Amino acid sequence: MQSKELSSYFELLGVPVSWQVDESLISSNFRKLQAQYHPDKVASGSDSERRRAVQYSSRLNDAIKTLKSPVLRAAYLLKLAGVDADMSSATFKDPAFLMQQMELREKLGDITSASDPEAALEEMFESAQAAFDDLSQEFEQRYTNKQFEDAKESYAKLQFIDKLSREAEELEHQVLDG
Repeated sequence: MQSKELSSYFELLGVPVSWQVDESLISSNFRKLQAQYHPDKVASGSDSERRRAVQYSSRLNDAIKTLKSPVLRAAYLLKLAGVDADMSSATFKDPAFLMQQMELREKLGDITSASDPEAALEEMFESAQAAFDDLSQEFEQRYTNKQFEDAKESYAKLQFIDKLSREAEELEHQVLDG
């Protein structure tokens, strides 16, 4: 198997380093590369060839997962810019965002007791999506302007909204299945 090690997931999948990505191009390039370098192509090759094929395939899988997820892509862009995106001990100083967090958490907590839980869930999803869209624009602007520490703060907020959305999806399953 002949493949060169590429410096970034963007380069690997043949797309520009940017917050905005063409997901269809990413998918198309991924499929082409998987077809060309899939480990099954070298099943009868040497141990070294098979190992490289598995490593390359794993890197491709990581690349598509990262670039297709806005939250993972934001963290990756920060990493490429030399910014540590570890937000495990992050605290927010933005009072408007703190208030928004509290309101969204309260909405999520009230869904099961709402007179129409499905409508409450829909409202929750719309609120979370609007917040995510606003934060995505904020991240893009800050990242593009090389305001990486500010972009890191936007990334932390994106993580919160993403987590809240996943919790709402789990609640949706409980409400609809229950």
